[in-house]
Amino acid sequence: MLGKYFLVVLFLSSYLLGVTCRIRRRKFHSLLNRIKNRRIEPLIVEEPSISYTTFSFTNVTFKHAESPVCDPDRNLLYWVDVLNQNVHVLDYVTGKHIRRHIDHGEVNFVIPIQNSNRVLLGVRAELYVLDWEVPGRAGLRLVALVDQGLPDNILNEGKADALGRLWAGTKGSQNGHEVAPDQGSLYKFEQPDFLPRVQLKPVTISNGLVWSLNNSVLYYIDSPTRKIEAFDFHLERGQISRRRTVLDITEYGYNKAIPDGMTIDRDGMLWVALMFGGTIIRIDPDSRRLIESYDLPVTAVSSVGWAGPELDQLIITTSRRNLDDEFLTQEPMAGSLFILSDTGTSGVPSFKVAFENADEYR
Repeated sequence: MLGKYFLVVLFLSSYLLGVTCRIRRRKFHSLLNRIKNRRIEPLIVEEPSISYTTFSFTNVTFKHAESPVCDPDRNLLYWVDVLNQNVHVLDYVTGKHIRRHIDHGEVNFVIPIQNSNRVLLGVRAELYVLDWEVPGRAGLRLVALVDQGLPDNILNEGKADALGRLWAGTKGSQNGHEVAPDQGSLYKFEQPDFLPRVQLKPVTISNGLVWSLNNSVLYYIDSPTRKIEAFDFHLERGQISRRRTVLDITEYGYNKAIPDGMTIDRDGMLWVALMFGGTIIRIDPDSRRLIESYDLPVTAVSSVGWAGPELDQLIITTSRRNLDDEFLTQEPMAGSLFILSDTGTSGVPSFKVAFENADEYR
């Protein structure tokens, strides 16, 4: 029995508008799966609906929210609004919300830096340190540039490993929902020079990026493949090898969706946002099976990340990118951030980028 599900939002402020709704949780029992015409047909067992709260800022529209990441040392939640070129930070203790407009192009991810109040940003195909004290684009300190000769490529996803190295990948030029194939790469950056070093190419849309709890596996997504993949990961050397598939979402009927952002919980299970699928899925990477799904009232689900003092709140970002007015009348909450709690698990702290003397970096 799952018991009663509810959400306590710890950071209500005058900027927030909370709405409590219901969603459907489904569990997949793989032992009862059968193979029919070479396709897996999982038995789906309906569970009681789970409450969640969606919140949106009354003075902000999230056109394409992404990159929810928590700094547990400072009780801060970061995320970005890609197309509006904004970085957001919310203080869980005070409820203070800061929105920083970059005014320099698409900003796709934000990552805290070790021992610094500054953060690292992926803006267009460039990597920047953001100085919060300097307004406008003058607060951006250029660190690296990638995919030179491909001016429309974008740094799409980035995360730090356990030793503070940055792993970040690009995607090709985008027109509507279509992205130029095989134009991107997965890079590794590390101090002191932060030179981009290619780890994987070609890719089309770099996404996902999370490490197993023992740091021996890197999980990765190239979205159009519709696969969650794994690499052996050598932590000391920062090397990946032995690429293989963990799960192909089409085997569970997700033929129109693509996997997007990804995180991991304390039990080693992967949580993946399905863009165009309106769903969050939970995967057991060892048995390579889908074990749970959570259906949302919006189609464009972009990313997931754990937050809160106990890292037990799953922050889900969504989008209204390329959605017309008629579609949005059917999905008015598109672009909101959703908070899902009482999942029966919690996250683990995200790693920060190692960047010595980041506060003095000019």
